[in-house]
Amino acid sequence: MDRSSPHLPARLKLIFSTGDLSTSIPLAILMFYQLYFLTDVAALRPDDAAWAVGLSRIWDAVNDPLFGIFSDRLRTRWGRRRVLLLFGALPLGLSFILMWIVPPFSPLGLVVYYTSVYILFDTAFTAVHLGYNALTPELTQDYDERSSLNGYRMVFSISGTLGAIILATVLSWYITDAKLLYLIIGIGLGLISIIPPWVVFSVTREKPASELPSALPAAQSLRTTLSNAPFRMVMGLYLLSWTTASILAAVLVYFASYHLRIPGQANYFVLVAQASAILFIPVVVWLAKVMDKRRSFIIGMVAWIAVLLGISGLRSDQVQLAYVLAALAGWGIATAYVIPWAMVPDVVEYDQQRTGQRREGSYYAFASFFQKLATGAAIWGMGQALAYTGYITPSTNQPLPLQPEAAVQAIRFFAGPVPALLLVMAIAFAWRYPISRASHQARLEELSVHPD
Repeated sequence: MDRSSPHLPARLKLIFSTGDLSTSIPLAILMFYQLYFLTDVAALRPDDAAWAVGLSRIWDAVNDPLFGIFSDRLRTRWGRRRVLLLFGALPLGLSFILMWIVPPFSPLGLVVYYTSVYILFDTAFTAVHLGYNALTPELTQDYDERSSLNGYRMVFSISGTLGAIILATVLSWYITDAKLLYLIIGIGLGLISIIPPWVVFSVTREKPASELPSALPAAQSLRTTLSNAPFRMVMGLYLLSWTTASILAAVLVYFASYHLRIPGQANYFVLVAQASAILFIPVVVWLAKVMDKRRSFIIGMVAWIAVLLGISGLRSDQVQLAYVLAALAGWGIATAYVIPWAMVPDVVEYDQQRTGQRREGSYYAFASFFQKLATGAAIWGMGQALAYTGYITPSTNQPLPLQPEAAVQAIRFFAGPVPALLLVMAIAFAWRYPISRASHQARLEELSVHPD
């Protein structure tokens, strides 16, 4: 990898971007189906299902920062980041498979089982996700080229989501046993997820350990990361926008099933929204280049808010309009995917100016933590709300029950007003983000790193 040149070959961008498949594929299935699988397939009460997910997030609060600090201090013949890809890929795929098995346990036993396998999966996910993302700043230090690189990455990321949903949809046409369906999905996608980290491992290189400065003490590293003001702004807007995406993913199958009463079309709404997001990625990258990353993010969030409020106001018979709004949601989804990840490398240079070190591991660890925290919080909140409003868990192989009006209204509330409010707060964080193209260029010059 030649960091002296700001422009990367398209071939390198493409090959490197395949690494996003290893996390986007399993994360997509978790976002869209985890809560639904636990309530409607494993037959757990919504609040029990929420706790199975929520308890595993306690480990999340520990493992991401620990992995970040640990990777910054690693010195191996495979590098600091690539070693995580090499040894994390296999556990990632195998633990994902275990998540979609329904063992013959009691409800309490199922909560313990799913909590345990989620913890195993999360540990492997953290290793791979952190190792891959922390390699990104190594490829280029150019402000706009990073937006372009993350555009490539997010095309693969969203394509992974699309592919996973398409596979689930097609299999559902032929497999009527829900337990068997999700088991096959888990096995297929789990095995696929093992391959991309090894591909990225083979095409990337890192500095030799002898050329790296001594790592900061762990406590100082943690304090320095959290005291980075631009990073706090990025994590605020990222947490809120990703929580929005996670809420929408979790609520969509319920919205289609119990408000629009078209359960067989839930996956189609996902496909429309994700396909539209791929088409909007060049628009988002172009706006970031014409304006800057901050303004591009704000514009995308405003557009997304308008769409969300429109979705929540749909009548049960407005199915065609629902598809139109799903397509328009692609702009906001693309923005949430591309811009925050393009901001994080700039924050790394901001930190380097202060500390003299490049600590990508610490920063991407917290980014991974907030991403998973958002997914967990969305699923936990949805589960608790459904339980509180009297959600009826469907019986196996029986028609969908008619849900209480309070449960339907809760579903609509999570489809519009809740995520819209989160996006308003995300805009507030973006408004205060201080790193512009000019300030980033000046920082690189001060660090004697010349991209041109």
